[in-house]
Amino acid sequence: MAIMDVKHKRFSPGSIDYEGSIGTNYDEGRALSEHAKAVWLKAIESFVPRLELPTILDLGAGTGRFSSLLASFPGARVIGVEPSRRMLRIASRQHCSEAISYVAGSAEAIPLGDGTCDVAWLSQVLHHIRNRAVCAAELYRVVRSGGRVFVRGAFADRLDGFPTLFRFFPGARRICEDLPTVEESVAVFEANEFALEANHRIQQQTCGSLCEFAERTRKRADSSLVLLSDDEFHAGLVATEEAAAHESDPAPVLETLELLIFQRRR
Repeated sequence: MAIMDVKHKRFSPGSIDYEGSIGTNYDEGRALSEHAKAVWLKAIESFVPRLELPTILDLGAGTGRFSSLLASFPGARVIGVEPSRRMLRIASRQHCSEAISYVAGSAEAIPLGDGTCDVAWLSQVLHHIRNRAVCAAELYRVVRSGGRVFVRGAFADRLDGFPTLFRFFPGARRICEDLPTVEESVAVFEANEFALEANHRIQQQTCGSLCEFAERTRKRADSSLVLLSDDEFHAGLVATEEAAAHESDPAPVLETLELLIFQRRR
C-alpha cells in the first residue's frame, strides 16, 4: 500500500518512505528561508570549534538543505550521510561542492573512521532513528574528544512551537506526540558519554506569509502530514488555502524548534 493512502497512521521510526514522493518534494517543501538560515548559523557558531579545517558530519542530511549552510564556516569540510538513495541523489546534484561530499549510510552504522569529525549535526533526524542508543554510541566513536553534537528538531513534550501547522492540521499534533521527548533524548546521549551543554529554543521564520505556507504544504513533505489520512490532509489544505486567500496583511509564519547541544566528555 502506498504511504499516501494510509489511514490514521501513527509515527514510528521507519514509518516514512523517503524513497517515495516525500523524498522528491522535500527540497521544495522544506526549503530554509533566509531568516531560518541566519538564526541557525547564529545559534551554533560559538559552539563550532575554531579550527583551520573543521570536519562537520551532517547525519541524515536528506537533500542537503543544511549541508551548504554548515559549509559556510571558514575552512569547513562537510560530510553528509543519508540512507535514502533518492534524497542522496538530489543532495549530490544540488548541494555538492569541493567542501561538501555525500555518502550512503545509516545513523546506526556511520561510514566514517574513529574520531574523524569535530562536529555532528542532526536536523529533524533523531525521531527517525530506530536504535537511538546505537546512534549515540556511533556518534561517540566518530566525534573527536571534546567535539559536539547538535540535535535540532521537534519533541513530544515541546509541541507549542507549531501553531500554524496544528491550527490547520490538528491531527499532525497527534502524530507528533509519538516523537521522543527531550528528557528521553538527553538520557540516551548521557548514557553514551555525552554531556548536555545547552538546550535552546530557536524561533525561525518558516514562511513569509500564509500564502507561502499553503504553497509549501501542498508538497506534503512533512512527516506529520504524510501520515495523515488523505481526507484529513486535503481538508486541512483547503482550510489553509482559504485562509491565505483572505490574508489582507500577510504575516510571517513562525515556528519554534529545540536545539540540544551535547559535548563528548572524553
